[in-house]
Amino acid sequence: MAEGRLKASIIPEETCEAGIEYVLLASFSDEPVRTYVDGSARLRYPFVISSVDDYGLDAAQDIAKTGFAETLAEWLRKQARLRNLPELPAGLTARNIKTLGSGHQEKPDTGAGKYQIHCELEYYRKSDF
Repeated sequence: MAEGRLKASIIPEETCEAGIEYVLLASFSDEPVRTYVDGSARLRYPFVISSVDDYGLDAAQDIAKTGFAETLAEWLRKQARLRNLPELPAGLTARNIKTLGSGHQEKPDTGAGKYQIHCELEYYRKSDF
């Protein structure tokens, strides 16, 4: 991803002219994993890493795209093991981050494709009391 461009929430519609771009698509809600008596909670925050990249119609290039998702999943596992997790605002503490599945092709086009990798951040929210 370091060689591409990272955006907050927009991927171009004309993928064949985009080159390599990556975007983080945030979820609109958190899922409670566990709520504690004091009002604190452990939550999951689903998000998607989506990429637009040039690809050919042959299977070899499509398999290479699958490798990106596997590499990202391994990198996230390593970060979680090392406790190198995202810094969150006061009262929130990241607990884990991971990919959910191996990624999939979202929208094929003549000269490019959109790939999505679903991910999840688990975090602890301190009670306001």
